[in-house]
Amino acid sequence: MLKRMLVFLVLVFVATVAFSYEAAKPEEVDAGMPYTVAAVPVAKADSLKGMKIAIVAAHGFEQIEVTYPLEFLKARGAQVDVISPDWIKGRVLGVQFLKPSVWIPVTHNISEVKPGDYCALLVPGGAWNPIIMRTDAKILDFIRGSAKANKLIASICHGPQVLISAGLVKGREITGVGDIRTDLANAGGQVVHDQPLIVDGNILTSRDPNDLAQFCQGIEAYMLKNSKFCKSQEMKPAEGSKPAMEIQASMEEMQPSGSRTVCPDCKGTGRVFGGPGYYPYACPHCNGTGYITSNLPPVSTDH
Repeated sequence: MLKRMLVFLVLVFVATVAFSYEAAKPEEVDAGMPYTVAAVPVAKADSLKGMKIAIVAAHGFEQIEVTYPLEFLKARGAQVDVISPDWIKGRVLGVQFLKPSVWIPVTHNISEVKPGDYCALLVPGGAWNPIIMRTDAKILDFIRGSAKANKLIASICHGPQVLISAGLVKGREITGVGDIRTDLANAGGQVVHDQPLIVDGNILTSRDPNDLAQFCQGIEAYMLKNSKFCKSQEMKPAEGSKPAMEIQASMEEMQPSGSRTVCPDCKGTGRVFGGPGYYPYACPHCNGTGYITSNLPPVSTDH
């Protein structure tokens, strides 16, 4: 009997040792591969002056996907606010892959803002940020409302997962980091694999942090083309402007051409509604411009 008891105790001890847990140390956590994205020289320090841009982020955003655009936009005169879910107070946590790295001050919680407050929204990716954001009803309503008002929605890396949950991917040309492209395609997106910047209507996306320079230049180019109406709730196109989808990664200057008349289908708003969810999408007749121009290609209406 005593022998059996001793054997039992030995087995219990071995099992305890075998299945013991060890606390992780911060210095042991993987920070992923380093990103060395060169800063884009500032050509004009007030190019975005007077424009309000919201970075919408929760805990676990990839650090460089917020800090790089934040510095880029502020260096050009934009007012940049950081918007977080209501339960995140005061500051929001950034990471490098799995490793916590920085705290960034929160400007407003989501209940304190409305879509008409901003010219554009930026949705970063990261390890946990999209998981939190795509399950927050107020965050999704804010993004949907901004898209409906034709504000620019810019997203990078894993950020477009949030756009899936907001119902903004179907029928759009779009990109994101490699491991979410199947999800984007399953959500009805027309996924582009080999371009650093994709602009379809008011949705602008890039693949990963290596594309941050083109991503930020794309935001600046879009905002400059739409500066006359970025503060308008419904954002009607300015005279002489061309659709945002024509902004390319090269950031080449675009010149308006062709005769223009008000589109009879959308009555100049650039947006129509349809589909099972009565979603807003770019008017196929005028490519979302509100005007008929003879030399514009058609866009998809599968929304």
